[in-house]
Amino acid sequence: MMNPSPYSSNGAYADLPKGKTWYQLAGPARGPAVVLIHGFSLPACVWDGTFEHLAGVGFRVLRYDLYGRGRSARPPDCSYGLDCYVEQLAALLDAIPLRGAVGVVGLSMGGPIAATFAARYPHRTRALALIGPVVSGVASSWRDRVLAIPHLGEWALRLWGRKILSESIADDFYRRERMPSSMPARYRALMDNGFFHALHMSVREGMLGDHTATFRQLDKALLPVLAIWGQEDRTVPPTQAQTLQGLIRHVSVKIIPEAGHMPHLEQPEQTHPLLSTFLAP
Repeated sequence: MMNPSPYSSNGAYADLPKGKTWYQLAGPARGPAVVLIHGFSLPACVWDGTFEHLAGVGFRVLRYDLYGRGRSARPPDCSYGLDCYVEQLAALLDAIPLRGAVGVVGLSMGGPIAATFAARYPHRTRALALIGPVVSGVASSWRDRVLAIPHLGEWALRLWGRKILSESIADDFYRRERMPSSMPARYRALMDNGFFHALHMSVREGMLGDHTATFRQLDKALLPVLAIWGQEDRTVPPTQAQTLQGLIRHVSVKIIPEAGHMPHLEQPEQTHPLLSTFLAP
């Protein structure tokens, strides 16, 4: 059952096995389907612009909040790791329903989720696009290592996470002035203790770590794969593109100049045409 969302007239909730999932659909009903998967902490609002662009050029576009993020449930029986998130996407596609093979776009941590979905469900996937995907891990710091410590990491997030996370969004941009001014406030409004627990568990589940085995499995699916990196990405450096090319023989890599970890937000005039051209059936 799907209920109207109180957050947006165009949003809805799908009742999935592990909990409610917030999503939005746009674009012509008969358009080729595309699903957008966000990254580690910023929810579906990170796809503002991309969502509208793809719908405007004729795709049927789905964006949604992962469990523990945004408006979606914080289920106690979710590991907040790959298995839970791949099951969430498969269940959501059934619940809407969004039939036929879909183009899947994964940002950052959403990259390994998208890749695992494509490897497990190649019959449900027609193309895979990755933006700054976590391949061999994010650039770590002492703060990240603290967040991975059981109990202490979650306590630290609850105490300082609201301020640190919202202020760190700008670090994902090559030029901070290109960050949408409303994004930090929208982000903070959706933070709660369940959100901080989910982030902590995702770190402990290795979601920001090494996913080379995941992408090696994708190579066997023989699906078209596009990987886009911002040339100035400090979160997932574009040197990981070389690692990805060694794992997937049929991947095409595009580097966007003067862009950080969010090239679709920072350089949409370059990134969006790449996506729409690649995802076209």
